Amino acid sequence: MFIRCLRQALACVALLWAVAAGAVTVSGLYSAEIKVSSAGVPPAAGQVTDGLAQVMIKLSGSRDVVTQTGYGSVLLQAQELMREYTYRTSAEGEHWLQLSYDQAQLDALLQDVGIRGLGQQRPALLLWLVQKQAGSAEDYMAADHPAMQALMAQAKRRGLALQLPLLDLQDFQQLSPEQLWQSAPDAVRRASQRYSPDAVLAGRVWSEGGFWFSEFELEGTRWETQRFALAGELDEQMTQVIDAVADSLLTGFVAAPVDYRPAGLVLQVEGVSGQADYLMLVERLRQSEGVTAVFPERISPGRLYLRLQLDTSVEQLEQTLRLDNRLEPVGRLDAAGVKDTGLLQYRWQN
Repeated sequence: MFIRCLRQALACVALLWAVAAGAVTVSGLYSAEIKVSSAGVPPAAGQVTDGLAQVMIKLSGSRDVVTQTGYGSVLLQAQELMREYTYRTSAEGEHWLQLSYDQAQLDALLQDVGIRGLGQQRPALLLWLVQKQAGSAEDYMAADHPAMQALMAQAKRRGLALQLPLLDLQDFQQLSPEQLWQSAPDAVRRASQRYSPDAVLAGRVWSEGGFWFSEFELEGTRWETQRFALAGELDEQMTQVIDAVADSLLTGFVAAPVDYRPAGLVLQVEGVSGQADYLMLVERLRQSEGVTAVFPERISPGRLYLRLQLDTSVEQLEQTLRLDNRLEPVGRLDAAGVKDTGLLQYRWQN
């Protein structure tokens, strides 16, 4: 359960920590997901084509890609472009077909037909979202709320780099749920500065008389504040606002060819068995003398990789970490594949 939750968190929160030079890397642009009635059979030709249509919207950043010359000719090659397919079954018992397409072949084909892709570096969109239920105070929306799930799903379909705030003490001090509910733009800007996003989406969701309502404000550097007021089915509202935001944020965007992976020492830690352990470990590292930043790098079964930026030596960091008996040294490698300062290995023993 923790591994699944942490992977989901890394999909949004790790991007949040990896912001640099006005863009972040978005993964999954060459894959699509289609809800199906059953699993285990090869995908039908129509499903492979529908999946490629999803991918082309993500790569181009525009729903209008369907009107471009060459769109149809690309779809005709869907079977040749498909690399692999898998199935997943949700906790609710729903079956999803996952399709992946060949990145190199698809990029070359899109270039041949004149369809411009945005690349994997996308503008960073920070989302603040608060909800209010009858008889209760305003509160930040949980990640498992249907509205949040719908927003994240549609952002993934549009290839948006949607990021969630940490909602730690600093966030609450700078932007309380009550302030966000009252639409306090100055407080939203102050709280957003620590994340350096390209655009900020602040919203409120509530139900009244059995109906759902929502309001959002989108603020960025390339346009004046845009406001959205929606009503109706909750999923449809979230889809509409994300589509409007994607149309504004991705239109005309050209990413610079820059390496956005942060530099620094890689820390490999085994034995992180739950969310509490993960948060405790990251906080411990951030408080270590000489550590200026901690970025999630990747996660594999039983093993977590973090990238640390230092203003001290690796040797001094090792001495500092020896004072914490929860971190047992395992070894140190000067790995050729690890950028900058090699890799330290530890086992977390909380």
